[in-house]
Amino acid sequence: MITTPTRRPRTHARTFALALAAGALVVGTSACTGGTAEAEDTTDTAPAPDPVTTTSDAGAGDDATAGGDLLVGTHQVDIQTYGGEWVTTTTEGGVTTVADPAEAGGVPTTWVFEPTGETFQVRTTATTDGQPSCLSLPGDDVITVAPCDPAAPDQQLDVATLDQPEQVNISSAAGVVVADQEGGLALDPDPSSPASVFTLVDRGAAEG
Repeated sequence: MITTPTRRPRTHARTFALALAAGALVVGTSACTGGTAEAEDTTDTAPAPDPVTTTSDAGAGDDATAGGDLLVGTHQVDIQTYGGEWVTTTTEGGVTTVADPAEAGGVPTTWVFEPTGETFQVRTTATTDGQPSCLSLPGDDVITVAPCDPAAPDQQLDVATLDQPEQVNISSAAGVVVADQEGGLALDPDPSSPASVFTLVDRGAAEG
C-alpha cells in the first residue's frame, strides 16, 4: 500500500517568530524602567537567538541524502515487487519476476541504478557475451534489456523515491513500470497503482 509522504513540521518560522516576540518583550521592559544604563547593558549583551540551529533546519540534511547509496551507482540491489517477487533477467535476454532469486536459473538478479544527469540507467549485473545490459522501455508495453547505451532514450528512466528511501517508482515517457499480476512486468499510465512500488534491497558494492 502506498502511503503519502510525511510532511516535516515547519518549526523554523515559529521559532523565529517567538524569538522576535521575546526580543520585543526585553526592549519594552527596559523602556518601562526608565531606560537605565544597567537595563540597557543587559539588553545589549543578551545573546541573539540563532535561527539556523532550529529542529527543522537540523533535519534538512536527512532529506538531502534520502536516496542513500542505492541510487548513485555504487551498490548493486535486488528489486522486489509490491507482491514480494524479484525482478530478474531471463536467459533469453528478457525481464521477468520470480518468487525466489534462487529460481532465476543461475542468472544474477541484481541491478545497479546509475544516474545519468536527471535520469537513470538501470543496469543488470548479468552480462551478454561479456557486455552489460540495461533496462529498456522502447514502448508498446515492451519491457526488456538491451546493450547499455547512455544515448539511448529508451534506457533513460525516471526513478522517484517514495515514503521509504528504498522504495521507488520507475517510469519513462512509455509509462510506469508495474508488476504484472500474472508474472513479469508491464507498463501502466497510472503512477498511483500499488503495483508500481518497488523495494531496493542492498546487495553490496557494485563491481567496477
